Amino acid sequence: MTLQISPITTAQKLLHYDLFAFSSRILADLFGLDKFQTSNLLQRMEQVGLVARIEQGKYVLLGLTPEKVLSNPLYIGSNLVIPSYVSYWSALHFYGLTEQAPREIFIACCRRKSELTFNEIKFKFITINPKLFFGYQRVLHAELPIVIADEAKAILDSLYLPQYAGGITEIAKALFIAAEERLLDFPTLIEYARRFESPSLSSRLGYLLELLGQPTQGLQEPTGPVRLDPQNPDRGEYNARWKLYINSSLSDLFPTGVV
Repeated sequence: MTLQISPITTAQKLLHYDLFAFSSRILADLFGLDKFQTSNLLQRMEQVGLVARIEQGKYVLLGLTPEKVLSNPLYIGSNLVIPSYVSYWSALHFYGLTEQAPREIFIACCRRKSELTFNEIKFKFITINPKLFFGYQRVLHAELPIVIADEAKAILDSLYLPQYAGGITEIAKALFIAAEERLLDFPTLIEYARRFESPSLSSRLGYLLELLGQPTQGLQEPTGPVRLDPQNPDRGEYNARWKLYINSSLSDLFPTGVV
């Protein structure tokens, strides 16, 4: 292709297709450009502030309203690895299940990827087993599509790997809020938990559900013993039913109490 495309024309076409996040390959395919032409065009667009590079080969469209994308890190995070979905502490916060705003965006994906920082926000990628890649949905957030765990999967992902969700106390509070505000379908929560095939997850979930007066039928039988809070080396009192060392106090788990 010998005709030079202007940066503004390119931005307009990307906007037309709602490509606020795109790769250099997508741009090349869209305009029929070779590698050199694509690189040259992207450099010109960066120079005039129409796009910003997130990492090698991946960009966001800024155009005349840069804050639309820059103020939406969940959208950016949803486009860094395909397929992937936002989960853990980020998803809990999205659903209003935690007051603590995480400093990072946590993303579940099936391949290893190093964390990166863009626009002063850190994106952390959690590698999961492909069998756990379920329970997510595509929703609009600030007029842009994001892929995010549903409420049940966000809680279970967090309970499975508490270090990415503020720890067991933060997750217990999230479960309490979800139960109080009837944001959870508990049969779905149990079904999801069984798909993890994790006795330790079932032990922690079963104990917390029991405290909240919720049904636990259908959960995988615990094999334990395990610690309620895997980040706390203390053992605490032993719960024989769930084969669980209760190393977090009830007042820490549920500060407002449980019925």
